[in-house]
Parts: sequence; structure tokens; C-alpha cells
Amino acid sequence: MFDNRNIAIGSFVLLFAFMQVLWPVPSPLPTNQLFMILAMLLIFIKSNGDETQYSWQCMLFLGAIVLSIVSNQIPAFFKPWQRLMQFAFLFIAASPLISGVDVNRLRRHMFLGVVWACSVVAVWSFVAFLTGQGQYLSGIIQGYMGVTAHPNFLGMFVMVAMVWFSSLYFRSTESWERVTWGGCWVACLIVILLSASRSSTACGLLGTLAVVFFRFRKNGGKMFTAVVVLVLAFIISLPYLMPYMETMMQKGVSSDSEQTDALVAATRGAIWELRFMELNESPLVGVGAFSCDINLPNADVFYTEATGSIEQGSSYLGLLSQTGWIGFICFLLILVPVVVKTFRFAMNENTPYAQLLAAMMLPILVHMAVEGYAITAGAVQCVILWFVIGAGYQCDKVADYPVLWENEDPITPEDYVIYKESELEE
Repeated sequence: MFDNRNIAIGSFVLLFAFMQVLWPVPSPLPTNQLFMILAMLLIFIKSNGDETQYSWQCMLFLGAIVLSIVSNQIPAFFKPWQRLMQFAFLFIAASPLISGVDVNRLRRHMFLGVVWACSVVAVWSFVAFLTGQGQYLSGIIQGYMGVTAHPNFLGMFVMVAMVWFSSLYFRSTESWERVTWGGCWVACLIVILLSASRSSTACGLLGTLAVVFFRFRKNGGKMFTAVVVLVLAFIISLPYLMPYMETMMQKGVSSDSEQTDALVAATRGAIWELRFMELNESPLVGVGAFSCDINLPNADVFYTEATGSIEQGSSYLGLLSQTGWIGFICFLLILVPVVVKTFRFAMNENTPYAQLLAAMMLPILVHMAVEGYAITAGAVQCVILWFVIGAGYQCDKVADYPVLWENEDPITPEDYVIYKESELEE
């Protein structure tokens, strides 16, 4: 029942259902809680071996979140304890809190389910655009939402899909595979341009360039050729891409769009100012996880009392203001070692698994600067972030990745280096 294939397929189905931003669903079920509870239970089932380990950094981070809640009088409508439980389900399932051979394999398959779910949403949104079934955001700037509820949601999914499809393209050995994955990447590019989300577009292209860099970085000639080909392809394709960039270009051309840009900049600046005010108010433990200070000037503009949702403006500033320096440093104790490990194995050992995770991690880390979802377990972006972190934690144990699921034990980085050296000798 819990073999690799079923776990990979089940993770895809559950996470796809978890994406309750899909507009055809009139009243989505609480599939996010269902997904995370089942994922957590699977982790516990698989963690009964002798080699199971626990991360003290992850425990400290959870403790810092609890400390920020108990140290503040948080308004009841934010529901901090309920949100903490929801985040704990995700954290146990996705983060390196619990690790072991079986647990790590399970988490890798869940990660693949996350990636494929994002990729299907991206391609489905392209098909919806071709058939006229896709949705657009109403307002001055009518960004394309595809089959999601907001262009920013779509941008995050497509951003992950662009890295995935470009990675599959470069590892392909057959012409039909290159045509398939290359076509999917082009479809993603069109969709992300239509969304008019400049941050997601920039991050998606950044992730693709990272894939190209890792692929050719040890061969200067091929790297130069790849750069020339990419530049020429961009110049040639630019006239054909312009129609899909109209909404994005309108943001900086029309008078209404200039006003919108000014409003967005002012809004983001106002949100960041509130976050800094909250940090200055309580620098050590913050104003409380999953909440904000409702007494600050204009704070009511950036939270919704009915749902308890908050516009954080940035994952980093949101963590700082909600959990203080204690929580933020505990978060860095998890994030920094994973990032360093991932890029070290991607650069030194050239393992495909580490290179995929590094190329996926880089745009997400940049994207977090302008979007707040680090501990927002009800958001799919948060799920993506923590599964990428959990998968990146394993870069020292896994050298390669399957397209769908693992049929055998993965090759280790040490064996991969030996294998590559033997190939060069031959």
C-alpha cells in the first residue's frame, strides 16, 4: 500500500486537491488539512525505524513560534493555536524535523507530487487560455489567473514548473522528450507572461538560468554557446511574445497603470513599515505568530478579521515581526544549512538532485522577499517552500531524481562521483 508509486501518485492527487484556488471548485473542501494530516501520519508510520533522527533546529523553530504566541495577547479571530496546529502538520510532513531512510524516501516522493501538481496547473492554465476557459483578474490590470483564483498563485505554480521542465529538458535523451518538455516550458513562459506577475516572471526565468548554469558551468565553450543561443532565441521570439506581455507592459505605460504602480509601491511600503514597527515594538518574540498588531495606524487595511488573514508583504519581514529575532534566527538555523548544503553539492559534486533543488530554491528565496507565506500553512506557497527545504536537506544522501517515482534505492553522491569519473576515463 505504501510503495513508492502509490505515495507519489497519492501525494500528487492530494496536493492537487489542496490547491483549492482552482476556480471550477465552487465550495472547496478543507483538503489542505486533509493533505497535511495524511502526510504527517505517513511520516509517523515510516519513522519507526532505529535510524530515525530528529532535528533540534526544527524543534527550536516550533518552540519559538509557541513562545511568540504565549508571550502576546493575540486577538481571538487570528486563531493562532489552530493555525499553529495546521502548520505543525505541514512542518512534520515536509521539513527535516524527522528524518530517516524510509522517511526521506517518502518525503522525496511527496516533493515530486508537489512539483507535478504545480506543473499540471501550469499546463492546464495554458490549455484553458487556448480554449478561452481561463479566468482574468477584474480591475485596472487584468492579469491572467488561468485555473486559479489569483495571478500571484498562478505565478508561483508556473515558477516551479519552469524549473522542473527545463531540468527534464536537459536530462532528456530522446528527441520527443526534448520536444515535450521544451514545449511545456514555452507554455509556462506564455502563461507567466499573461499573469503579469513581474516578480514571478523574473524568478521563473532566474530558476531556468540557474538550471542552464549548473548544466554547463564546467564547460566554458558550451556555456558561451548556451548564452548566445538563449539571447538569439529571445530576440527572435520577442515579437511573438509581445502580445502576451501587453498586460505586464501596461503596468508601466498607461496613466491608470502608473497610478496602480504608485498605489502598489505605496501599499507595499506601508506594509513593510508596519512590520518594522511591530519588530521595534517587540524585537525578541515579535507580536505573535499568525497575527499582527491591530492597534497600529492603518493596520486594519492589511488584515481581514473575518478570516484572520494578514498581508505580510514579505516572508522575511513577516517572520521577524511575528516571531521576533528569536523566531527568525531559528528559521535561519534551518534554512541556511540546507541552502549551503544544496549549493555545495550542486557546485562541487555536480549531482543532478542538488542542482534541481538549488535551481528551485534560488527563485523561491528571492520570491519570499515580496510575498509572505513562510508559516502560512493554508497557502500552497508555504507547502511548496517547506517541501523544497525538506528535499534539499537530503542532498548529501541522494545524487539523482526520477521523473515520477523511485523504482530502486537512489545512488549516493559518492557513488555518483565515482561513476562520472569512470565515464571520463573510458
